[in-house]
Amino acid sequence: MAFDGRAGIVDIDDEERTVIFDTYRLKKITGTRVGPILGMSEFSSPFKVACELAGLYPGDKPNKYIDAGNALEPVLRSYVAKDTSLLCEAMGVEDASTLAVEEPVPKELCGYDHFHNNKTFGGMVDGYVQKDGRRSAILEIKTSHDYEKWLDEDGGCTVVPDSYMLQASLYAELSNLDRIVFVVGFLKEEDYSRTMFWKPAPENTRIIAKDKLEMGPYMKQCEEWYAEFIRGGYTPEWTDDPVDQDVLKYLRAYKRKK
Repeated sequence: MAFDGRAGIVDIDDEERTVIFDTYRLKKITGTRVGPILGMSEFSSPFKVACELAGLYPGDKPNKYIDAGNALEPVLRSYVAKDTSLLCEAMGVEDASTLAVEEPVPKELCGYDHFHNNKTFGGMVDGYVQKDGRRSAILEIKTSHDYEKWLDEDGGCTVVPDSYMLQASLYAELSNLDRIVFVVGFLKEEDYSRTMFWKPAPENTRIIAKDKLEMGPYMKQCEEWYAEFIRGGYTPEWTDDPVDQDVLKYLRAYKRKK
């Protein structure tokens, strides 16, 4: 029988609205968890992330959006790798021959973490953009069905959601790089039922280059949060938000079985 992380639950305290857990299977803070820890995510929360980091909750179940992102990541990476001229304008480079896309180390070969030298932060990059044979920027690949979220006041596609900026900026910081190149594929609703037929093209794909955020204060806040809650063996208070209630329902199901 596969290990069930919920075995690490010590108590679900309804009065304090917190979960107490054993601390022997702690995970690292990845880029996707920074936004929720800081309260800057509409899809996750500090309570949910704490349960993930403690190994109590396995994370979101696969859905069409997650599946599409996973399926199209290599497609979008290959799109810009085969034609680096697509990167020139965003990178401010005239000669495409000076640019190259570096593939990430496969997840199976790196233990699902590209940053083993950091004890608290980790995760996996989608690749790097090289200039003149040296890493110049983090490559961050996204898919989205909400084009308007990426539009600036002038209608240009230059806005990157905060949680994505935090994610990529963490990986840039850990890689000692200052620049991020986002390659974003925009899908229509019908594309999710036939992802294999979707092809990146100028009309459905955008490339956005950004300077990384100054991550020092954000990382310090996350480290303090991690030390208090995760190493301390208890979660932040859960809320009545459906995100937290879904996690709580999952945790209680195990308690009822015992």
